[in-house]
Amino acid sequence: MLRRLLTLTACLLPCCRVAPASDDTGTGMAEQARWTNRLIVLSAPTVDDADLLEQRNRLEAIRDELTERHLVLIQLTPSGARFGDTPIGDDGVDALRTRWSIEATTFQAALIGKDGRVKDRWTQPFEPGEMTALIDTMPMRQDEMRRSGTD
Repeated sequence: MLRRLLTLTACLLPCCRVAPASDDTGTGMAEQARWTNRLIVLSAPTVDDADLLEQRNRLEAIRDELTERHLVLIQLTPSGARFGDTPIGDDGVDALRTRWSIEATTFQAALIGKDGRVKDRWTQPFEPGEMTALIDTMPMRQDEMRRSGTD
């Protein structure tokens, strides 16, 4: 009897996964990234905000270092919002801003750790080396570097 119950439970568990709501794609993607990726979130009131463009250029210059540190770029703007390469709808943008207490009316950047928590915030464009140095002090990153032999 117990064996049948366990078999039935094992068969049903895959069906019990909850898919993210279609209007909340950002939150679902954030949950999928948890424990796998760090996130750098850039938020601005417009897609052509000068601070946003400056920060994106600075990050683009160290693209390989971002990849090495498992960083995914998220852009939260009223139009043109993206989670990596995937567009995010307005409801998803609002959900992510709420999740990490990110302001919508000014430029803000937030570093989100693999645990899903905010590790640092900036209110103006920052030097990416500051962020990568912070990441490299984190215990999970230290472990990643030991395992890959890049101490």
